[in-house]
Parts: sequence; structure tokens; C-alpha cells
Amino acid sequence: MTIALKDDLRGAGFRGEILTEQALGPMTTWRIGGPAELLANPLDVDDVRCAVAWASGRRLVWRVLGNGSNLLVGDSGVRGLVLRIRKVLDGIDIAGSTVVAGAGTSLPALANAVADHGLAGIEFGAGIPGCVGGAIVMNAGWHQFELGNVVRNVTYLEDDGLVLDYRHDSCRFGYRTSAFRGRRGVLLSAELALTQDDPAAVRGRLLQFSESRKANQPTELPSCGSVFLKPEGDFAGRLIEAAGLKGRRVGGIQVSEKHANFFVNMGGGTAKDALALVELVEREVFDKFGVKLTREFEIW
Repeated sequence: MTIALKDDLRGAGFRGEILTEQALGPMTTWRIGGPAELLANPLDVDDVRCAVAWASGRRLVWRVLGNGSNLLVGDSGVRGLVLRIRKVLDGIDIAGSTVVAGAGTSLPALANAVADHGLAGIEFGAGIPGCVGGAIVMNAGWHQFELGNVVRNVTYLEDDGLVLDYRHDSCRFGYRTSAFRGRRGVLLSAELALTQDDPAAVRGRLLQFSESRKANQPTELPSCGSVFLKPEGDFAGRLIEAAGLKGRRVGGIQVSEKHANFFVNMGGGTAKDALALVELVEREVFDKFGVKLTREFEIW
């Protein structure tokens, strides 16, 4: 069946690489996850449209994979199509203080590229290991800084094949959310409105964000990034630490000793381990403080 699907997608005109039963764990920042029935690496936007139309026409489940952060893939993997856009839709076009970036562009790479042009507004992106598409979908940010603040326009491929432009107000950016979160479609690119500044000053702020991430987050071990959203008036990491859960471990997954809102893969961690630890932390924080933590990561 899987080989037949591969041949069918190729016959539909898809030109990129198509792999069958490919392990997704190495493609996620948590290094966890079973295989994708079909993993397609498109060559360009036309390939993306072809794959989406093909899967939708066959009522086949399809998903988009960027850098694999904020994602937990089940141990048994996923059926259907996974469309990997990392390093595919990765163009960067700079005109004055306006920047158009493809969804597959690394956010740290984009932050560094615009810094070289003295453009400010996304220095915090140097500390966020994701792609532009995913970062916009979840309105990625760092404390008071959010990517949605500088987004002027988003180009989006709808499930029915239409490509539409969404101006800033239509994107409905909020704390770690947007109009695109949970929506069936593919974010293709975004236009950002940045601010001209001294390149040395921009570079200095960028380095501060990058160094802060290394100093305060367990970057030396695989994780999904922050596990829980910030509760109103508090911090998930503070609550987890106050509950005495730093260092708590289930199988190969541990609550980081450096930052309690990061659950790190100590080696051989599974999705079952991760979910068991997440549920344990949720229960104990609620029992001790009456706070219901909200998960930030997506589960496949």
C-alpha cells in the first residue's frame, strides 16, 4: 500500500524526494518519533501545492514538518503524508526595511541575515530553534518580544488549493497562537516590517539573546523547547521547580535541572516516556498550586 501511494504521488507530478516508512525522530528537536508512511521533500511551492492537492483529493491525512521543535511524534509514527519544508521554502528577500522570508527558513538564520543589513525587530529569533512558518503559526517569542509584531503579510496555501494573502490584522496573533494554528493549510512565506538600526547594535542584541538561551536553557540535550505555556501571572518553570520536580525522570525523559519547563531526552527517550512525565508534572502542579498547565507542544 505504501509503495502504491508513493508511485501515485509521483504520478500526480510531485518532483521532489519521496521516502517510505522514514523515521521522524531524527527530524525533531526532541529526537523522538516513529516513521512517516510517506515523507515528501518538495522542490518548491509547486511541489507543495501538488502534494496537498494529491493528499486532499484522496482524503489522506497530511501534515507539515519544519524544524521539528514543539512537536512530539508518537512511537508508532504517523500514517499518511508528511510534507517537510525545512530548507525548501527558505528564500530571503531584503528590500530596505521590508523582508520576505520563506516558511522553511531557519528563524536564527533569518535573524542573523537581517542583522547584517542593520535591520532590527527579530533579534530574539536567534534563540528560537524553529522555522519561520512554524514560528508565525505559533507566534513564537521571547518574553515581551513576539514575531507577530513585525509580520505585515502572510501568504498561505489553503486546503482547497487557493493561495491567499493575510494582512497583519487578519492573522489574529495572540500569545503563542495565530489564525493559522490548527488550520488545514501550509504557510508559504511572510513579509516582515523591520526597523533600520546600526548593524553593530543589532548584532550585539542578537548575541545577547543567543548567549542567554545557552546560559538558561538545556541546549546541550534534545528537547521540544518549552513544554508548557506561561500561566497567567506566573511561570510554568517556577511552578514545576516549586513542586520539587526538577530532575524528575520517566524512562529516558527528565525535567531539566537547568530549566524546569524543558524536558530533556537523556538518551533512548520515547513518546510514552515524555507523555507520562508531562502528565505527572501536570498532576503534581495542580495538586500543589491549583494551576492547570497548558501544553505548548503539538502531538502527532
